[in-house]
Amino acid sequence: MAAGNGYERIARMRGFFLLPLLIGAGAALAQGPEVRIGEDPAELPPAVQETRAALIEVARSGDIEGLRAIIEAQGSTPTVSFGLPDDPVGYLKETAGDEAGREILAILLNALEMPHAVLGNETEGQSFAWPYLSQLDPTELTPEQEVDAYRLVSVEELQGIRDFGGWIHWRVFIGPDGEWQAFVAGD
Repeated sequence: MAAGNGYERIARMRGFFLLPLLIGAGAALAQGPEVRIGEDPAELPPAVQETRAALIEVARSGDIEGLRAIIEAQGSTPTVSFGLPDDPVGYLKETAGDEAGREILAILLNALEMPHAVLGNETEGQSFAWPYLSQLDPTELTPEQEVDAYRLVSVEELQGIRDFGGWIHWRVFIGPDGEWQAFVAGD
């Protein structure tokens, strides 16, 4: 399909409306009973397990272009930036500190290997977020959670996250149907 067709516009609108909800979920939901931390990936819905496994496989391969197959298979584009770039894989590759995009794949892998947060409930709908830290108040981390944070960010970056009041490092969202919804950083 050509860029800018009706499908692309709908996908962009989905991202435009979905992204603020996902980004704000950490602060809003972490305070209520609707966020649950999951340690065991086997407890995830099968479609979520499948998407997570596919993302991990691509990340471990070192070939960022492998993300295109996941996007094409699901038929919708995950949000990778607030600017909604035309080429999400190209954007991620450009964002990486190396030409091959392997840094961003390492970040994706590290996030997906952490425990996850379950947002919402089965009645109203769920979404799954990695790392679980993205849904916690960064000023109230336990010592164990702080160690997890340092697996992903530096001391200076964690201080910036605390100063901001929410997780602004990379995070991944997958819907209950297995749709890869977002891989974003920033506020």
